[in-house]
Amino acid sequence: MTFLKLKKINFSLILLSLLPVAFVIGPLIVEIFINILILIFLYNCVKNNNFYFFKNRIFIFFFLFYLFLIINLLFSDFFLESALNVFSYIRFILFPFAIFEILQKNKKNLKLVFLILLVTIFVVVLDGYYQFTFDKNFFGYEKYRVDRISGFFDDDLILGSYLSRLLPLFIALIIFFKNDKKLSLISLLVFFITYILIFLTGERASFLMASLALLIIVIQIRVFFYPKMVILIASVSVVMLFIFFNPIVFDRHFSQYKNQVVSQSQSSENIILPYYMPMFKTSLKMFNDNKLFGQGPKSYRYSCHKEKFITYFPGSKKVDNTRIRLPEIWKKKDSMVILKFFVREGDIIEKGDKILTFKYSGDDDLTVLFSNKEGKIDKIINKIRYISGDIVMQITPQYSPKTVLLKINACNTHPHNFYIQLLAEVGFVGFIFIFGLFIYLLYLLVTKKKTFSDSEICILVGFFITLWPLTTNGNFFNNWINLISFYPLGFLLYMLSIKNKER
Repeated sequence: MTFLKLKKINFSLILLSLLPVAFVIGPLIVEIFINILILIFLYNCVKNNNFYFFKNRIFIFFFLFYLFLIINLLFSDFFLESALNVFSYIRFILFPFAIFEILQKNKKNLKLVFLILLVTIFVVVLDGYYQFTFDKNFFGYEKYRVDRISGFFDDDLILGSYLSRLLPLFIALIIFFKNDKKLSLISLLVFFITYILIFLTGERASFLMASLALLIIVIQIRVFFYPKMVILIASVSVVMLFIFFNPIVFDRHFSQYKNQVVSQSQSSENIILPYYMPMFKTSLKMFNDNKLFGQGPKSYRYSCHKEKFITYFPGSKKVDNTRIRLPEIWKKKDSMVILKFFVREGDIIEKGDKILTFKYSGDDDLTVLFSNKEGKIDKIINKIRYISGDIVMQITPQYSPKTVLLKINACNTHPHNFYIQLLAEVGFVGFIFIFGLFIYLLYLLVTKKKTFSDSEICILVGFFITLWPLTTNGNFFNNWINLISFYPLGFLLYMLSIKNKER
């Protein structure tokens, strides 16, 4: 082995080991790490003329999905807005094979990756408990809300999502190294405090997914009978203690949950899922408009403004027609940068006109702002950076009153459910790709579990939970979500390869 080759392997191993840290630092660092890993992987494939992954069934499946997304994009009305995100989707598919390539070089590589993952999770969890107790974390980041914890993620409320998505892989690696008794004991204790913190973050969907994953894993795996029963009972007991003795936790997980599941409209009618159902209805209107192929990948944020797709949230609010503001997203405190204005002072605008594009700092996704008001532009407010809800234009309405009570369109960047988003954006064909994968995972866990090791079952459960349909979740095409979701696949590929060699 040449010194240059050794350096490449070590550099790749360092990047892979630090990925859990990168996921915390931010999406830009994750993208840099992963793109470097993929480039090194492809370089080695070309150099050795070995493209074995082309024959891998997992690669073939996702590559076919990728080709479908590209074809779908070509017929979308929002090609330019979504092209970069869709064409670069291929990196999610190559990423697990880059991980596999690093792990198979040396058996010790996996243990190093696991140790750094263990330390990272422990530090992140410890910081979360510190913020829960003292209202700010190690870096001084204060709680965004009294009932939410974000830790190192500051104003991005994804601490629970981060931990719950890594939890099945973490358990898989605990089992993989079960013969190291000291490491196993420490890891199980870290797992226990991690699960409790997911509950305390106030991210109900993440806690539900973590609980469901834990329940399935406890039923499915064959090792750690006594430890897993002790941890299960202890976890339930601690959660119940927080519920009964902490009114803030009780309010978040019960009172708020009840109000968000069933709400009463102005006409005294009960509305199921008032914060989500209007977005679901908008999505289904998009699906009915093009059942096979939808409106195009990542198109919900643009199509939801069209008259034929609009659904309103229950109730109404007072609207000032003399001002145009940037979108108000409650969990987004980070700054926004306007990249381009499409109008000038003195212009007359109509409802639905494209007026500007902007992005959030640290995020590559561009968002187009369409006017929901009409009138003459009196002033454009130029700033280097804006925040959620900032005024960007002052206008004089031509045909509308200065203030009016209006219903609010159920527009958002995504409808908060993977499958409903897929129906709206890529139709039944795209939906069946992913829902079919979910059903296949269910089939493997129910009928084929004896063919998999306990570690492999844990990772499969992680994928199963990620695709669980009966919950709210993020944007299916979000970079961070895809990268952290595909991350465990590289470990599964490695574990399967070991088993195949031993046969």
